[in-house]
Amino acid sequence: MAVGGKRAVGIAVALAAVVVGAVLVRGVAQDRPPAWVNKGADWPAQKSQLQAFGERYKTSSELFQRLREAAGGGKNPAWAQMSEPAYDWSGVYTRTGGGLEFDADLAGRPPKPEYYAAVAKGAPGTTTAQLTPAGRAVYQRKADQLGRTGGEYDPISDCRPPGVPRWVTEPFLHEFVVTPTQTWLINEMVNDVRRVYTDGRDHTPEEDAYPSWNGDTIGFWDGDTLVTHTRYLNKGQYQRGLQPDYSEQTTVVERWHKVDAKTLQSDMWVYDPVNLAKPWYTRQSWTQLTNDDKSLRLRYWDCRENANNAIEKQSDGTSEFKPFDFEQAPKQ
Repeated sequence: MAVGGKRAVGIAVALAAVVVGAVLVRGVAQDRPPAWVNKGADWPAQKSQLQAFGERYKTSSELFQRLREAAGGGKNPAWAQMSEPAYDWSGVYTRTGGGLEFDADLAGRPPKPEYYAAVAKGAPGTTTAQLTPAGRAVYQRKADQLGRTGGEYDPISDCRPPGVPRWVTEPFLHEFVVTPTQTWLINEMVNDVRRVYTDGRDHTPEEDAYPSWNGDTIGFWDGDTLVTHTRYLNKGQYQRGLQPDYSEQTTVVERWHKVDAKTLQSDMWVYDPVNLAKPWYTRQSWTQLTNDDKSLRLRYWDCRENANNAIEKQSDGTSEFKPFDFEQAPKQ
């Protein structure tokens, strides 16, 4: 009996170890970052999984750290690899679809007055962002404004940059420059450049940091995918129209990936404890434009140089261009 009892105990311990091991393996598998997936017929299901993955982490810093751990810390490409398709992001691009919607999957929704009126009174609206009560209140005020006046004042009208996260929705020309230690994400509008540092540096210390339009961005390479983390942002709006606002507490994690010879895309998780009840996941995309004659190029753009870009804020909260005048200004 004693021998049999010891044997039974040993078997039980072994079985328990197997069960615990299986649970641990399953837990590791569940926490493994999802591999990059191209949009296809099953995109709604894939998008839900990417949204759920972001929701596992309380902060963007935790998500970024998990992605870095899964990549073994990351490894920068060498200069000799810059001509390889995965790292050659050269060319002139524009945003793929989406219109002015931050979530491109919402493109084409009808901005009807009755829709605005319903949202202003508490109807859900179509945004895929899950809003806090404070974020919801702002969203409803915007709906009321749009329903009453048909317009709003857009902060970029007075030559301010769009800021991040709105940067990804701007429909102007873009260029992307990859080097082993930095990647530059360039928007033609107001000569806007986001610098992603992949040289191993950390974020600017909080005691030395301050909010800015594009914030402070660091990153690493996970194979052929650039993973970034952005913090220290100015508050703003995701785009004009009925879309949420974001606060100075907003932080962003992105995964940039060249899908094919003409398409660059980014998974984007936005965290904002003020306006978002849960992180907001979207897929952003840019298409390289045909430019065989090299006529397309990004030019220095300062909207204050053109008097016809002058915007006047109206008493109802909308904005209007001043009457256009194409007469040449007299020489001084």
